Amino acid sequence: MVHYSDFRLDSRIQRQARALAARGDEVHLACLGEDDRVDVGGGTIHVHGLRGARRGTGVARYVHGYSSFLAAAGRCVAALDRLDVVEIHNMPDALVAAALLSRRRGTPVILNVHDTFPELFACRFGPRAARLAFLEERLSAACADAVITVTDAARDTLAARGVGVGRTTVVMNAPDEGVFGPPAAPVRLPAEGPIRVLYHGGGAERFGVPTLIRAFGLLGERVPRARLRVLASGDGRDALAALARDVAPGRVDVAAGPVPFAQIPAELRAAHVGVVPTLSNAFTDLLLPVKLMEYVHAGLPVVCSRLPGVQRHFAADELRYADPGSPTALATAIAELCAAPADAVQRAERATARQRELGWAVQQERYLGLVDDLAARARGRGRRRGAGARAARGPVGRPVGHPADLT
Repeated sequence: MVHYSDFRLDSRIQRQARALAARGDEVHLACLGEDDRVDVGGGTIHVHGLRGARRGTGVARYVHGYSSFLAAAGRCVAALDRLDVVEIHNMPDALVAAALLSRRRGTPVILNVHDTFPELFACRFGPRAARLAFLEERLSAACADAVITVTDAARDTLAARGVGVGRTTVVMNAPDEGVFGPPAAPVRLPAEGPIRVLYHGGGAERFGVPTLIRAFGLLGERVPRARLRVLASGDGRDALAALARDVAPGRVDVAAGPVPFAQIPAELRAAHVGVVPTLSNAFTDLLLPVKLMEYVHAGLPVVCSRLPGVQRHFAADELRYADPGSPTALATAIAELCAAPADAVQRAERATARQRELGWAVQQERYLGLVDDLAARARGRGRRRGAGARAARGPVGRPVGHPADLT
């Protein structure tokens, strides 16, 4: 796997890597962060930290960061050799270039589209930059044997512009029960003491964290027991903390640094309400946020921005919706949820029942089936070409007689 993120912080990467390793596969990650080795089940996850690559802001720094990471990732993948499958996780889609040498050797390549790149670029840098991103997306997908998207909406959006048609699989961001445990019973709001409200996820403007903090400033005496904990990734935590001190002193706690994914289950267990304050635009309207899925899995009543991608899966009696981008609407939604604890429990029950249809057991089977199908087809091509060594290998990631046969 190649991904421009830190394995310790990226829940989607962790879910997929652990699913492979748990059945005995050997997984290699070319990513940001530090070198590491994690034993899971009968397999192993090797983390190859590319410490020279760092994120930035602005188009030039984006391009520089992505380019330097792509060069390092390409060297890492080429050095591994004899892989069964290479999976590229965007953003950007162009990271697929790190697998071109492997693909020439006959190794199938997956492009895993966490987020639709053109929509994000349009929101950040305007339509001119988006036109380049459309071209980048099309060329990158053409270099992959299969495409994965996170939602049906994202798959349909790609298909409408001719990307991944007939070779796209939807693998949703459902929580891994191996990490979070089974779905929790609905959380009841406490009759006394603080009502703990949680946000965990991206700190960028589009995720609406400033809107949420301002909403707490408006809550005032409507919900005097409400306290907000913000676990924001990326830059900008100091600015969020300053905003909290200004508009909601003593009511909002902004974590000083990134919180590793391994600590998120404990944070969820300590909370009473989860909030998804995402703003609405062409990019976010396609999202079904992973934090939402984790809140529902933890049994938390959820207040969520009214976004098309979310409404496609959850009804109005399952989540408490609020107009995106409005601190007033968000404050009202939180206040009304806290004022009706019995209704909050019922919403959490219905949301949990809905999410069972989307659970990780289903998503994992779909994902592993795609990986195995691609590997099997590659081995079939190898037999027809006389590549007996590859054809003689066992299931994905279970080497037969060659220590360098790795997934």
